[in-house]
Amino acid sequence: MEDPVNYNGEITDGNSIGFNQIKRGFNFGDGLFESIRVFNGECTLLETHFNRMLNGLKILKISFNYSFNLKSLYQYIEELLIYKNIKLGGKVKVYVFRSGLGTYKPETNQISFLIEANSLEDNKYVLNKKGFLVDIYKEYIKPINKLSKFKSSSSLLYVLASISSKENNLDDHLILNEKNQIIESTNSNIFLQIEDNIITPPVESGCINGVMRLEIIKIIKELGINIIESNIEKEDLSKAKEIFLSNVINGIIWVGGYESKRYYNLISKKIIENLNKKLIINRV
Repeated sequence: MEDPVNYNGEITDGNSIGFNQIKRGFNFGDGLFESIRVFNGECTLLETHFNRMLNGLKILKISFNYSFNLKSLYQYIEELLIYKNIKLGGKVKVYVFRSGLGTYKPETNQISFLIEANSLEDNKYVLNKKGFLVDIYKEYIKPINKLSKFKSSSSLLYVLASISSKENNLDDHLILNEKNQIIESTNSNIFLQIEDNIITPPVESGCINGVMRLEIIKIIKELGINIIESNIEKEDLSKAKEIFLSNVINGIIWVGGYESKRYYNLISKKIIENLNKKLIINRV
């Protein structure tokens, strides 16, 4: 097989899946996805990913039965990792979407899912050597609603913001909500150090309820640093000593600059060191 994936529990060639079987996901963005990090050939934080996925499916009113559970998902992923001979670092993407056809009114609410896996060069989290250059994305904003905290297949906002980053020779863009508050970047949650506090937007602001975000909050508390979930305004970027982004694939990404402002990465180094100890050595 050229591109093995797990589709509804069976390993098959990704190129052979009939379009009608996944048409709703393409036409309407009618689903969710989870990106999962692999260390030493095993996925990490799967239970947290799975629980977020189930909460999202309930909101989307996509039905799933007892056969789609944490144990079966682990087995499907493990089988695919073995099949693709991924024994060290890697990433897994789980797509869940509504089956069948129909227009805006679906013919069924039953679940379908597809799992893909790819190897990564690093078998641990590595902090970026050069700090990211970022700016605020102003063309479109992200609304605040029940869907805001999930990784929806409807991701045009992030796609367009990422294109804008490339066009402007930037590494990333920061996303605004409908109140013009900074809530995240195109693929990460955001943290700011202001004085002796770490600030991160609350989920209620419209940011993704990131799996890595939760781990970072735990580690910051374990380091004895005060963390506050509070809305971030544009003016806070100029007050910050340090800004870093978090997602499960990269762990921590430190931001080097915004406009003429430059930032440090001292806390970022401490957090990524603790992440590696917690997720790789101790295993979660």
